[in-house]
Amino acid sequence: MTAIQCPTFKPTLRLGNNGQDVKEMQKRLNQRLATIYSTALEIDVDGDFGAGTETAVRYLQCLGFINASGVTDAATWNFICNGAASLPVLKLNSSGSVVKSLQEALSGAGFYNGAIDGVLGAKSVQAVKDFQAHFGLVADGVVGAKSWDALIKLDSHVDSCFAMYYGGC
Repeated sequence: MTAIQCPTFKPTLRLGNNGQDVKEMQKRLNQRLATIYSTALEIDVDGDFGAGTETAVRYLQCLGFINASGVTDAATWNFICNGAASLPVLKLNSSGSVVKSLQEALSGAGFYNGAIDGVLGAKSVQAVKDFQAHFGLVADGVVGAKSWDALIKLDSHVDSCFAMYYGGC
């Protein structure tokens, strides 16, 4: 996943904000979405952080395995600008909400059938290895940038995030 040139100043943006900073974010949000899915939706670059922009930000956050708050915070800017390289490296015994999201994505794709508990235990690591082998990656059970890139683009993950924020199945 390629880096996108971003402004030096990346303010926290949310529903109700407007102006040039919002326009800059909207433009880059569209660029990041296009790197994930070729038929990506595109939002208006109008400088108005309205409901449509908030939904698109939530969708991108879901795709990027980050907290889907709808607020363009530091983590969201980092994902917009750096893609998969912005995500944490996960390995055996990693834990937290990002691991839970990983488990959900692996489960949705048929690689994992264990507890969705936010802990990267032996069963989760095996699911990561199976996923990596299936997609021609080094099957080491460590989720780094290449694994994140494949997970982010996983059809079942894209579909799940889209259904969550835009409806449909």
